[in-house]
Amino acid sequence: MGIIGDAFGKLFGVIWDVIVWIGSLIKLLFQGLIDILIAFFQVIYQLIEGVLYLIYMIGVLAVKFFFVLFEALSVLWALVVGFGRSLGSIAYTPRSSGGHGYSSMIGDLFDHASIFQLDSFAVILSFGIWFGTGVAAIKLISSIRVGGD
Repeated sequence: MGIIGDAFGKLFGVIWDVIVWIGSLIKLLFQGLIDILIAFFQVIYQLIEGVLYLIYMIGVLAVKFFFVLFEALSVLWALVVGFGRSLGSIAYTPRSSGGHGYSSMIGDLFDHASIFQLDSFAVILSFGIWFGTGVAAIKLISSIRVGGD
């Protein structure tokens, strides 16, 4: 080839090496820029995901709170209804029934016991029994443990 061919070969080799080096430098710069952009958008995505998860968990907490509140109010309502029914059933009025023979005997007993005027005592005693039963039931329920102890 000769001297000129070798000179142009070496010159074009050097130019080609510079072009490859500039290409790899540009590739590294763009790769670094793309990595930074991907990391930035991943942080933004994870931040949005965390905020949405927080909103979701607040909703779950609100639903659980309303369930607990509803159950507590239903227990309170059952207590009020039970108390009302208990107070409503304090007065005993004997009636005849077609059932067993004790109904007429109990009716006669109440008719003859009315001369003692024990109605107010019966109301107080009935309320005491109702209240004691409620306290005993609450103690029994509160003594039950989850683990079976």
